[in-house]
Amino acid sequence: MVKITLLFVLLLFQFLGHSQPPEPPIGHRWVLFDQYSDEFNDKALDTKKWRDTFNGWKGRPPAKFDPSTISVQNGTMQIKNKKLGTPDGKYTIAGGAVQSLKQTAHFGYYEVKFKASKLSMSTTFWMSNGKKKIKGPTKLSNDCQKDSWSQELDIIESVGGEFNQPWASGFRTKINFNTHYRYIDCNGSPEKFYSAGNNAIEGNGIKADATLVGGGESWEDFHTYGCYWRDSKTFDFYVDKKYAGTVIASTNVVDTPFSEPMGINMVTETYDFATPYPTDDQLSNNKINTSYYDWVRSYRLFAVNEPESSTIDTSIVEVFDETISFFKDPILDSKKNGITLSYLYKANQNRTLKVHIINNKNKEVYSQDLKVLEGYGKAKTQLNLKTSLPKGSYTITADIRSNVPSNTSVIAVTKDHTIIF
Repeated sequence: MVKITLLFVLLLFQFLGHSQPPEPPIGHRWVLFDQYSDEFNDKALDTKKWRDTFNGWKGRPPAKFDPSTISVQNGTMQIKNKKLGTPDGKYTIAGGAVQSLKQTAHFGYYEVKFKASKLSMSTTFWMSNGKKKIKGPTKLSNDCQKDSWSQELDIIESVGGEFNQPWASGFRTKINFNTHYRYIDCNGSPEKFYSAGNNAIEGNGIKADATLVGGGESWEDFHTYGCYWRDSKTFDFYVDKKYAGTVIASTNVVDTPFSEPMGINMVTETYDFATPYPTDDQLSNNKINTSYYDWVRSYRLFAVNEPESSTIDTSIVEVFDETISFFKDPILDSKKNGITLSYLYKANQNRTLKVHIINNKNKEVYSQDLKVLEGYGKAKTQLNLKTSLPKGSYTITADIRSNVPSNTSVIAVTKDHTIIF
């Protein structure tokens, strides 16, 4: 009988704030998608990623998107809502919109950390794309030339201030999410939304454990809101790392309503249902008039050993507390002189994973280096021990460490767990 002790001690380091995509499927890793991620640590908006306007939309009256409301300072992107200097028709309030330059974000995990304003205006994080012609027939039409569609994924719509609706408090105390398949039929009739979500106004009654973790309201502190866009119709939502609920998008028109990539939007606006609108005094009150975005982070799934094909940013963003653990006990096969390791890791850059086997006399009898690529990965691997181990007690440890030859310091190691083979 061989007795194996597994050490699983986590060495945690605090970096830019915890980031926690859902656990990846085995054989895959989550990798930060640079084009749609930003820590907002510079002094201005990154114009390689974002614009301070919304293409084709001025905003919903009475709030107009005004670039002068947007700034980057103190590690946050800020939208400072205010009274519009000069009224513009129905527009009397200045809100703001930050929009990604590209619309190439596809299946993946998208999250934001923000603190809402305390106005009856929204603080939002959502995704959308432009109208496209539908190719082929739908469930509502034949193969015509005039029907078109677009996608909208509302990950969070928060309204920090009070307004006159019986369910208004939910916009302050919960994550409000929605999916919209936006369809214009063959006759060119007004656009119709086919929606599914938990939003009190536009959703379809999806039940969700949507309350902010720790209680409180969205204007009081920063909270994280995320969505795992799984496939062409399935979405898992998270608030403060807590699973909130799953939405299956409407398939009334087509079976794959969210098949196309989208871009990211961070917007403050007024809603028809959220009245009364902010007063001039509220808009001039700097204690309540600003939405603060700490960061936005987006992730794509890669095979655990597949490098990124390209990246626009080679700098290292330390979004993870780097860790290593076994999600299953190692399996020792004495006949084949092999061991199977099943492990989870988080690494902010490419690392070395070092495996050790130590006997009951505290002597290392085996070690091997593996390469792990940056990200949050889940893997299963088989190692050849080359020689058989005699019966006895053994300790197996694994650690991740720098792969720079001049600095191989250990970053994280495993903690105690005992099994008997």
